Amino acid sequence: MNTCKLLLTSAMALIATQASAQTVDVQQYWTSASESKAMNVIADAYKAQGGTWIDSPSADYDSTIAAATSRIVGGEAPSAVLMTPNGAMLDLADAGLLRSLNELRDAEGWTETLAPLILDRVTVDGDMVALPLGVHADNWIWYNTAIFEEVGIEEPTSIDELFAAADAIKAAGYTAFAVGGEPWQEVYILTDMILSLGGPDYWNKIMVERSDEALQDPLLVEAFELFRKVADYTDAGSPGRSWNATTNMVITGEAGMQFMGDWAKGEFLAAGQTPGEEFGCFIMPSETPAYAAVTDVFVFPETGEDEQVAGQDLLALTVMDPEIEVKVAAVKGSVPARTDVDLSGLDMCAAKGAQALGTPGVAVASTYDALPGDLNGQLIDMATQFWTDPDMTAEEGAAALRDVLAD
Repeated sequence: MNTCKLLLTSAMALIATQASAQTVDVQQYWTSASESKAMNVIADAYKAQGGTWIDSPSADYDSTIAAATSRIVGGEAPSAVLMTPNGAMLDLADAGLLRSLNELRDAEGWTETLAPLILDRVTVDGDMVALPLGVHADNWIWYNTAIFEEVGIEEPTSIDELFAAADAIKAAGYTAFAVGGEPWQEVYILTDMILSLGGPDYWNKIMVERSDEALQDPLLVEAFELFRKVADYTDAGSPGRSWNATTNMVITGEAGMQFMGDWAKGEFLAAGQTPGEEFGCFIMPSETPAYAAVTDVFVFPETGEDEQVAGQDLLALTVMDPEIEVKVAAVKGSVPARTDVDLSGLDMCAAKGAQALGTPGVAVASTYDALPGDLNGQLIDMATQFWTDPDMTAEEGAAALRDVLAD
């Protein structure tokens, strides 16, 4: 992320402007089956309006940021970059390298139509510098309905019921929890436990305010104990497995459940499955329900060229079109970021998410959005250290978390 800051003074003058009118060169990382379908929804709508779409995919988020930063500094900036509203986005915005979308925002009334939490995430010092591509939550659990029916269990409504379900699934010979052994997947299990035990108020105290008093709460030790307990229900093939390959274990009936954001739903849909039939979904059970919102966004590198601006404008209007938002949500598993779209066509999982996002006090910023990039990286490293070291105690895990988050 620091690369953005080191080269900012000269980068502005170097941004290339080779794009034709209503042409966009999009640096992005949506490469799984469901993600590709979602990006194609946007690209096809853009092209249907006369635009030319140049796709510049990267393997993952980090590769996208590295490629985009290199292109900006090298004078060949992409028209749009897919990223999250933190870290690199804030660096680029602070440097003045991202175009302000205030004029479009005001003309189109986006301040009134975006969910408040999302509007806050795409705004830096009063300037809208990004556009959301729908909203996900990372504290969902996905399950195979046939396995649930076979072992005679229903959707858990508490943590105790969740582990009772895992016991029943394991006893029936299935992997209870499909877990992919990548650091970012592992940390989600820990944060699910913290959010479930503490609820939105506690979450905001430790992740947003990073309160010393909240960080001393014994709740954190319990969260680490539950995090460790999940490992008892995983399979030997977990280390290094990708998230979508892990989702496929639930799709094919090899595993009963998976902790994963609702982008996983897109994989079920891509496999021809239907919510409520072959698979089910529920937000991590809690006495005080929470919705850990995370969103991907498009940012537009600043340019003084009218032709590139025209392409960016068309893309912005395409992304924010209510019909396009619903279509993207339908294939990717997300929830529309706009609050004025027709939700009647959403499936049961999306409807649950939309209701949670729209309920005051329930939606909170996921760690990816709540924490600065360096702290988020440290949190992921810490969670992986605990997950892979069975000798590390829950008390030691809680202490390590305090070290990361303490101001």
